[in-house]
Amino acid sequence: MAASSRVSALRPFHHGNLRQALIDAALAAPDIEGLSLRQVAAGLGVTAAAVYRHFRSREELLFEVAGIGFERLRQRFAEAFDISVAPASAEEARQRLIRLAQAYLWFADDAPALWRLIFGAQAEAFRKASKLCGGPNSYDFLPAALLGLYRWGVISANPSERDALFAWSAIHGAATLRNGRVPAALVSISELADEVAERVIRALNY
Repeated sequence: MAASSRVSALRPFHHGNLRQALIDAALAAPDIEGLSLRQVAAGLGVTAAAVYRHFRSREELLFEVAGIGFERLRQRFAEAFDISVAPASAEEARQRLIRLAQAYLWFADDAPALWRLIFGAQAEAFRKASKLCGGPNSYDFLPAALLGLYRWGVISANPSERDALFAWSAIHGAATLRNGRVPAALVSISELADEVAERVIRALNY
């Protein structure tokens, strides 16, 4: 490629687009957790110095990407049910938990690298950052779904933080097994979500 062509190809980055290009490149990476700024720079054909003008460190880029991940997951949960409105029936309360499990499993299937990033080694720090935006976040939906089950008598006890942890562990575990290509977890997401949700309900009634 001629020098003039290379300059032309990179020109959008010099007009305020490099920051977004870096984020997009990280989001598209098969292993976001293992990225380095130099790798991202090389992939975009820019210098490391250009990258450091937008992100001072690898961690700063990962925090930006993790924030996007949590927001995308929150949006999927918001599509599963309206957290501001209580369920109108016991069946709706059940369906909310099932749809929440489906949304989580679809997210893990559709964006495995992003899912691994936000629930990986730096998850605690990312989780704290995700709660700074105000309003409902992705961690609010499961307790709300369990509370709806309790209010309609589907589960017998007011759900505790440990109950929410157990329910999330079941759903997250199913996603992890799918990600690891464990055969028993490779059924349809609808089937897996339904089974996990029903088993969680039964377990919380013991």
